[in-house]
Formats: sequence, structure tokens, C-alpha cells
Amino acid sequence: MGSGGYIFCEWDSIEKEVPLFRDAFKRLEADAILKCTNKWFPKLTPQQACGYLMPKSGEQFGRTSILPTLFRCGSSTAHVVAGVGQQFGSGLGATPAPADWRQLFITAEHQELLAGSKAGNTIPEDFIIALIGFAFPNQQQHITEIKWQIGDRKYGRLNLEDMRSYNKPALVLEEGVIIDEEQSFELYGYVEGPIPIHHDGWRGVRQRIIPLGAAYYKVKDKVLGAPGSTI
Repeated sequence: MGSGGYIFCEWDSIEKEVPLFRDAFKRLEADAILKCTNKWFPKLTPQQACGYLMPKSGEQFGRTSILPTLFRCGSSTAHVVAGVGQQFGSGLGATPAPADWRQLFITAEHQELLAGSKAGNTIPEDFIIALIGFAFPNQQQHITEIKWQIGDRKYGRLNLEDMRSYNKPALVLEEGVIIDEEQSFELYGYVEGPIPIHHDGWRGVRQRIIPLGAAYYKVKDKVLGAPGSTI
């Protein structure tokens, strides 16, 4: 594997058995912590500034998993609320920030899959994301190809159909990337059709797209709300 590449893998296996992945994530985390320290608490060392799960409010930044509410659903999707087929309109402002990673796709072919939750598809202020890949834990995988953009950096198309031979498929980057606060993020993909119409009349295919890595936050109060609530 060359620098800057990617692999398809079993997510549970690579976490336990592949030292290259562990090393890549350690490097990504060190870079993210240094960036957060220099930006938010420049007078401290990284060891002093990062409080991980229990930061001191106003004195340290924290680390958590990548939260769904930092993003919004694709502009051509409808998000499923409480497991029922309630559908919302498309477009920013009409589609709510998701409380989980499951989306209801109602349109086939090329479309937006995920984007930053704020205006201009940006990540919210006071959050920095360390991204190491994407997991696709779907029993039926309908997303066959993706591409993404972070700020002005565009990443080329990747076909995902090889992942159908894996039980717990994930796309893992050899070198992780950092998404800065208020920086735009857009993930596009090809959704295989036709989109089914179910016996009770609602239309759609449910898929999960889970960004892998960690999120770092400056303001502790922003992550103390009810689980699933908007940030």
C-alpha cells in the first residue's frame, strides 16, 4: 500500500490485527490534538490542553466520536424519524440534522450523501474532525461509488462494490484527514436503483454511512445536550 491510498477491510479485524492502521490513527490523532491545541489553547501543551472524555470546561478541549448531528442528510434523501416512514422534504433547511447515521434514500443514481450541517455545508464552529475512513454496515449495500470534497480538496471517485464480499465492510484511509471547524465537507455517491416502493406505499432504501475517526470540541456545553439533539 502506498502513501495516501486506501483499503477495503473487515472493520473489526483491522482494529485488532493490523498495526499499520493503529499507527495511522495514532498519527492522525496526534496531528488533530496539536491542531486543536494551537488553535484553541495555544498557551498550553497538547498533553495539558486535551481532556479527552472529561475536559475541564473553558480550560481544555474534549474528544468524542464523530456525531451525526455535525452533518446533514443528502439533499435528495429523507431521514427516517423514530423508525417510521415519516419523510421530510429535500434541501438544506428542510431535511433535519440526523440523530443517527441511517438515511432513507428516495432517489437513485448520483447524489449528495452527507454534508456539513451549517451554511455552505460547513462543519459547526468549535468542532474539528479527524477522519480515517467510512463504514457501510448495510445488509443490502446500494451505494456503489463515492467521492468527497473537504474545502477545496477534491478526492477522486472510489467504486465500493468489492465491499460486498465483506461481512462488516469499511473503507479505511492510509493517511487520515482533518476537517477544520467551519470548513466545508461534501460526500457524494451513486445509489443503485430502482428504488423500491413498499407494500404500505412509502418509497425508499435505508442505508448507513458512518464516518470513522474522532471529533474534538472546544466548548463542553455543546456536547452535553440530549443524545440526538441538534448541535
